[in-house]
Amino acid sequence: MLPEEIKNLIGKYQARTISKNEQEQLFRWYNEQAKSATSMDDADMHIRLERIAGQLPALNTKLVRQISWIKWAAAAIITMAVGLAIYTSQQKDIPLDIVIQADSTKGAELVLATGKVISLNEVGQGDTIDADGSKLFKTSDGYIAYSFDGDINEANQNYSFRTPVGTETKILLPDGTRVWLNAASELSFKKQWAVENREVYLKGEAYFEVSKQRNPQGLLYTPFKVYFAGQAVEVLGTKFRIQNYQEEAWSTTSLFEGSVKLEILASNKQVDKAVILKPGQQGLFNRDSRLLDFKNIIEDAPQSWRDGYFSFHGENLREVCAQLARWYPVTFDIDADLPKGEYHGDIPKTYSLNEVLDILIDKNMNYRFSNENNQIKVRLNQEKK
Repeated sequence: MLPEEIKNLIGKYQARTISKNEQEQLFRWYNEQAKSATSMDDADMHIRLERIAGQLPALNTKLVRQISWIKWAAAAIITMAVGLAIYTSQQKDIPLDIVIQADSTKGAELVLATGKVISLNEVGQGDTIDADGSKLFKTSDGYIAYSFDGDINEANQNYSFRTPVGTETKILLPDGTRVWLNAASELSFKKQWAVENREVYLKGEAYFEVSKQRNPQGLLYTPFKVYFAGQAVEVLGTKFRIQNYQEEAWSTTSLFEGSVKLEILASNKQVDKAVILKPGQQGLFNRDSRLLDFKNIIEDAPQSWRDGYFSFHGENLREVCAQLARWYPVTFDIDADLPKGEYHGDIPKTYSLNEVLDILIDKNMNYRFSNENNQIKVRLNQEKK
């Protein structure tokens, strides 16, 4: 049974008449509820959390999944309604009523060897666009399909699918392989891709469902190979994800089905070491120290970004902000004295940055927006007492 005071706060939250202090009181109460639930078994925990989640409104039937703060607070269930833009400190250069969303005017692009850029927003269902001798069209399930249809003498030209900040795309390659390209990423390949080999080059993050393809003689399967940051992944047909952002020291390869060979390349491009990953394993490689490590993963957890969620699985504050900066047109300035903490859970990408920060930041933290050289900067610091 909910306390009467909490019922009143929920009513104010739903009516959007809740004050900042009342909202903090409501969040603290939910934190305490989650804390007391952690001693239950999994079945009871699930029931308890669903009861808690059911007390707050959903957005288009999609709820924020479990978000927990380790070292700052207990595990908490937050199911927010979009629409509130509450600021935790006074803004200076940015108006108080600004709400920061992903830049919907941008879209994924195909960059041709000539430097010409084709916006994938221009490819409608049923349309076919000529891409300098190759073809682009959109499938019924929303993939941008690429097919080589040009002179074989021009086949060695490089093409790239590119996703600016705040955009994603789904690609269907000529062999039937499906690729989900995350924000701020780039997938490069030869114009005649799959005519002679199946090699791609990745910057950023992508999830692959690789189709098996026999060689022209039909005797053997042609390997599918992804090169990235001094590494290569070779597969025949499988499901895996690679995260390889240049601003992060670690790159990861996560396997969900089949098997992959993860190769660490020396400076001369020769294989220095190679390992085989099994489903449910993740290979982690530090580009600076060249340390290779492994861990087990929850099978569906690293895929939730494909379903429209920010996905946090033990990342600290700086890593969380790096993920947000690939979706919203902002940079972050994080006070060195702030605790790193750990974050676990998922938040819909349909939320504004304001709402995401209201969910994520500790009650003793502030955030402030400013405009520096036409770039929005988010300053995170400790609340002064």
